[in-house]
Amino acid sequence: MIDRRSLIGAAAALPLFSHAQSNAPIRLGTILPVTGFGASYATLYRTALELAINDINSSGGINGRPFELTVEDDQFQATQSVMLFRKLQSNNAVTVLGPLSGTSWESVAPLANQMKMPALCWTALKSGVSARPYALRIHPPNDTMIPEGLAEFKKLYPQVMRVAVAGDEQQASGLEAIEQFSRAAKELGMTVVATTEFQTRTTDFSSVAIKIRASNPDALLSNGLNAPTLGLLKELETQGFDKLIFCDASVWAGGFIQAVGSAGKNVHSVGFSTNETRIGDAKYNSYVERYLKRSAETTTMPQPANVCNTSLAYDAVMMVAEILRKGSVGSNTSVDQMRELIKNGFASVQRWDGINKVSMRKSGDGHIQGHLLKADIQQKIWRFALPPNQRLEKPAAAAAT
Repeated sequence: MIDRRSLIGAAAALPLFSHAQSNAPIRLGTILPVTGFGASYATLYRTALELAINDINSSGGINGRPFELTVEDDQFQATQSVMLFRKLQSNNAVTVLGPLSGTSWESVAPLANQMKMPALCWTALKSGVSARPYALRIHPPNDTMIPEGLAEFKKLYPQVMRVAVAGDEQQASGLEAIEQFSRAAKELGMTVVATTEFQTRTTDFSSVAIKIRASNPDALLSNGLNAPTLGLLKELETQGFDKLIFCDASVWAGGFIQAVGSAGKNVHSVGFSTNETRIGDAKYNSYVERYLKRSAETTTMPQPANVCNTSLAYDAVMMVAEILRKGSVGSNTSVDQMRELIKNGFASVQRWDGINKVSMRKSGDGHIQGHLLKADIQQKIWRFALPPNQRLEKPAAAAAT
């Protein structure tokens, strides 16, 4: 949860007015790939953002003021993300939610501090690029997710000794994932027998698949967004590759699980939530039920929708709402004052207990323990690969930093 003493102190230092409240909306901005290569991600997360905003507004808003969401389309391009971040700042958004990719977040995070404009990321996997006090990421990056997921992969499949590594060299998180795969594999006693790279928009994976097969690994460790990963796995299936596959969290989100088909029979990933019911967690179970219902009613996403990390998008809105409520935002609170409140809230948060339990690292990144997931290609959902009593609960060493 947020350190309330820090928030109260920050609020007292600002000339806020909590009386004579009006219905003037408070603008939140979000940067999503609404069209083009990553459009399915936009629908996935926008559904969660709108669910959260509806919940806030139906309960009275922020001390009487409703949230209003402005959506900008970056088409999964970092240059567009930067331009749209500047646009949202000039158009009086009090914070920007997103952008999604590691490449875009790496560009926007330092800019947020330069412009004194809060940015809150609930995705993005490249580590070491968040920048407090204005840029906070509540999603765990690959420096914890890959080691945690791969440790459970090795526990489940102790016979895996030789691994090939493949990754998207065009994405910032892809290049890092290749390094993280290699480091984590070696620490677990595995030997990397081949490393191959590809581009985000690669469509012909025949040569990549040939190189992987020629190395004769026990398993493939792969990074890439949904579209290129699907292309690679289907080519491997065509070439008769029938080995275990571990993908980083890039494929956990989005429509990969609905589209992979028989090429996903050996596929694993890493994450912290699935469509499955959690014993004793009414808050999470209620979110999953509501998210699936809303996605079925308001989107054209393949069903069942993949819940994945959408609950963190919901939590991001709720975190901003709590900061502003605790800051006694009223009708006369300016945009600049709200931005300052949000920045102070980002600087003081140590733990967030929402749908997810997020521990904040000094780096400005969140940590949630990652677990191995297995693709259920019949039901088209992810499932935890190990029962609760067999999952590893010791966080990766990087989570302490």
